Amino acid sequence: MKYYDEIPIIRSVAAMLVVAIHTVNSISLSGGSFTSDGLGYINQIARLGTPIFAVVSAFLLTISVIHRGFSLNYFIKSRFSKILIPYIIWTVFYLLYRAYFLHNLEDDGKLINYFIFGKANFHLYFILTVIQFYFLFPFVHKFKKGWPILTLFVVATIANIVWIMMGPVAIDGGGLERFVNDKLFIMNWISFFILGIVYAKFYNEIKELIFRYKVLLSIIIGILFIDLLISIDLDNLHSSIHVSNIIYIPFFIIFLNYMFEYVKENKIVLRTLTLIGNYSMGVYLVHYVAIQFVKRLPIVENIDAQSKFVGVFIAAVAVSVFIVYLISKLPFGNYIVPIPKKKANKTPANLRGNSDTSNEVTT
Repeated sequence: MKYYDEIPIIRSVAAMLVVAIHTVNSISLSGGSFTSDGLGYINQIARLGTPIFAVVSAFLLTISVIHRGFSLNYFIKSRFSKILIPYIIWTVFYLLYRAYFLHNLEDDGKLINYFIFGKANFHLYFILTVIQFYFLFPFVHKFKKGWPILTLFVVATIANIVWIMMGPVAIDGGGLERFVNDKLFIMNWISFFILGIVYAKFYNEIKELIFRYKVLLSIIIGILFIDLLISIDLDNLHSSIHVSNIIYIPFFIIFLNYMFEYVKENKIVLRTLTLIGNYSMGVYLVHYVAIQFVKRLPIVENIDAQSKFVGVFIAAVAVSVFIVYLISKLPFGNYIVPIPKKKANKTPANLRGNSDTSNEVTT
């Protein structure tokens, strides 16, 4: 199976953006505002990370189906072992961690609510979003390349925009209403997942197009980045769920493809980012613990927030990768933090086999 060298790099950037958000929040967010405007800007720019995970998740699933075909039994077993079991394990872990170490566990009614709404810790909700997409994938991947899948993407994007702008939906005041109005609900992210399918089905055409029109697209990317900076209002913070991201994300992915062309020339940087990308699911799951550990080190405790951000961020990423590495060495460690396994292969990068493209998530 063809190996897509740029995908781990894109995933590594998404993972590091998520770590950046939570690093800023942990060291600089106080009373709903940031102690430093610069860190506030980093927090808002880094909100691009989570939608990227949605795109890559759908891309890898679709690529796997294109090359291997689709088996519902295999799909269910694979998703159960790679996503659902890790989600349950880490929900239990964070419930215990917050209850007995941080002492900040919030009351969420019945214990089951922490699992249903991903509230054991603030970043687990997105795993549930991806699980919802898995229920849709057996149907949406069947849309053929061409106008069928492009039409689905347009419809999904319009529905996504309408859903975000519509605001809370009143149903019955119960658990269902809470679920559909929560940020975990699939309708907040459906455009990005379908974009991932389009990206996979039109991979060769998209790669050719973005490099043929590199100058024009680079200008557009520059304009959108300026627009992003101008639109940031630290008094009115945005989450990752924002209509503007539906515009930004496709161009951000193009930018990351351009970035990869430079990254691949430096073997050390390439290997480092590839490692982070392959560990991205684990980094997403464990990074909160790493941040809490690093920021409490005596050497950084008394440094002002803006000065210590870079150090805490880099250390948190490194500690997260190390924790994931250690977990991967445990018996059945892959059920705790799924890591794609590479086949030994000496063929060129654009032809070598990819042993497992199914480790999609996450943020």
